[in-house]
Amino acid sequence: MRISKPIMMLFLLPAILVYMSIFFYPTLRAVFMSFYEISNINSSISEWKFIGLDNYWGLFHNSYFLNSSLNVLKIWIIGGLIVFVMAFFFSVLISSGVRFKGFWRALIYLPNTVSVVVMSVIWLQYVYNPTFGLLTHVFRLLGLEQLANIQWTDDQHIFLSMLIAFCFGSIGYFLLILGAAMDRIPNDYYEAALLEGANTVYQFFHITLPLLRDVFKTTLVLWTVTAINFFVWSSIFGRNDPHTMTPGYYMYLKVFGGERISDTQAFNVGAGAAIGVLITVAIIGFSFLIGLLFRKDRLEY
Repeated sequence: MRISKPIMMLFLLPAILVYMSIFFYPTLRAVFMSFYEISNINSSISEWKFIGLDNYWGLFHNSYFLNSSLNVLKIWIIGGLIVFVMAFFFSVLISSGVRFKGFWRALIYLPNTVSVVVMSVIWLQYVYNPTFGLLTHVFRLLGLEQLANIQWTDDQHIFLSMLIAFCFGSIGYFLLILGAAMDRIPNDYYEAALLEGANTVYQFFHITLPLLRDVFKTTLVLWTVTAINFFVWSSIFGRNDPHTMTPGYYMYLKVFGGERISDTQAFNVGAGAAIGVLITVAIIGFSFLIGLLFRKDRLEY
C-alpha cells in the first residue's frame, strides 16, 4: 500500500514542529543575538544594543578566544590521534579472538559510565596530586624521581594533563563503536588473506580499514563534535586559565559570568552567542571536510 505525500507530511509534522521549537528557533535566535551587545541574559530586546559584526570582530582580536580556539585545535588533532590509535589497537586486540572479549570491552568502556565531573576531580586530586598522587607514587617506586617531581597541574603541564585525562575517558566510547564494526567483518576475508601470506599489518590496512570506512567517518564526526564542544574538563581543570580555555567554556563565561575574565567585555551575551555560532559553523565545516575526505571515489582499493 502506497502512502500519499499529504499523509506522510501529516505524520512528519509533529516531529518537524518539535525540531523547529527545540533546535531551529534557538539557533536562529542565537544568530540574531550575536549582532547585539547584551549585558545580561535576562535583558529584554528593547535593552539590546545593535553593533553589527563587532562581536565577531572583537572575538578575532581577542587573545582569550584565539588561544581557546588553538587549544581546541590541539585537542582535536593530538587527542584524536591518541584516542583513535588506542581505540583501534584495543579493538583489533579484542577482536583477534582473545577470551572474555566482552569483559575487556566493558572494562575499557567503564570510565564512560562515570560522570565527567567525578572523573576530572579524580584525575586532579588522586592521579596528579604532587604529594600522594598515583603518578607520583608509581614514579617514586620505579626510582624516577625527576618524573615524580613534575607538577602536573602547573601552567607548563596543565593542558597536557587535561588532554591525557580526557583521552583516557574517551577511548572506551570509540572502542565500542569500532569493535562492534570489526565483529561484523567476515572471518573469511582474513583467512583468505592469511593463506595468501598477508601479515597482520597488511590485513589491517587492506581489509579492516577499508571495510570500516563508513564507521570510521562517523566516529570522526562524533569526535569533531566532542572536541569542538569541549567544556567540562576545561571548566574544572583550568577554570579561567588561558592554558586550558576552550570556546565552549569561554562562551559560558560570556553568557553566564561564572567568573570575571581579563578582557574588556567580560559579560556580553551577544559575544557568547557569536561564539556559539562560530562553534556551530566550525562543526559543520569540519564535518563537511571529513565527508569530502571519505568520499567513495577516494577510497577505491
